[in-house]
Amino acid sequence: MFSDSSAQQTARQSAQRLLRAGITDGELQTLARSPEAKVRAAVAEHPGTPLMTLLRLAEDASSDVRIGLARNRRESIPLEVREDLAKDRNVDVVYALIDNPAVPDALIAKLGRHLHKEYAKAARARIAAVKAGTWAPAAPAAEAVAEPVPEVPSFPTVEAPAPRPAPATSAARADALDVLLGAKR
Repeated sequence: MFSDSSAQQTARQSAQRLLRAGITDGELQTLARSPEAKVRAAVAEHPGTPLMTLLRLAEDASSDVRIGLARNRRESIPLEVREDLAKDRNVDVVYALIDNPAVPDALIAKLGRHLHKEYAKAARARIAAVKAGTWAPAAPAAEAVAEPVPEVPSFPTVEAPAPRPAPATSAARADALDVLLGAKR
């Protein structure tokens, strides 16, 4: 349904559209059990997802789901969950965590001292940009989905011309064929 590898962004957008603003906790819990990783990732990223559901999604086998949780801008997610995400083996999970404004600066500073040079560099860059007042996190996926729907142009209907009657005799057919082929004019 959503897992077409050639259209990952489309799958994410489709899943985000499912998660409208008025979605209920029960619907979120149901979607969190979806067999589609992109749907579970969208649920993990949704700020209204119940905390118990987020805790279950933090242990999901799919890195896309953990990336979605790392992007979640809900500030009430326990620090322990974010610390576990900071230890994730998938680099995209850690980068999503560094780009999330809801992640406490103390955890970002801890990542800035990490042995992994790229994590540390990204975390230190965020800390420096925050101090300078120039840091702007990436736009949340829900805002990125709000794309204008292109208007489909309407074309006037054209009626097909009435079919020509077929020539009645074989000589007439042969003459018509000669005209079509350019032999006779």
